[in-house]
Amino acid sequence: MASLRKGWSFRTRPGEVALALWGKSVNKIRIVFTAAAFAAAAFGSTGNAYAWGCIAVSENGTYGYSYNYDDQDDAVDRALSECATRATTDQTCEITECDPDS
Repeated sequence: MASLRKGWSFRTRPGEVALALWGKSVNKIRIVFTAAAFAAAAFGSTGNAYAWGCIAVSENGTYGYSYNYDDQDDAVDRALSECATRATTDQTCEITECDPDS
């Protein structure tokens, strides 16, 4: 036997009770959560977010680079490390460019 109340469906079977929301309530909840997610994404971050990238080059053109680092020091370290890995022992790598939007 089933009985209905506004917005809810109660269905009884021997040893089992099932509750289900009707569609309109679920859609309203979905719309509210979607709007909240968009608002959080749009207004949640007010600070500047940098993605640092650097280029390191040796005298003979051996290079190393980095990109998408949160910190400039980490981007510099990565670019110099890559350049040093490719360079011979008598070459010196130097940072030629660092950009906070790379």
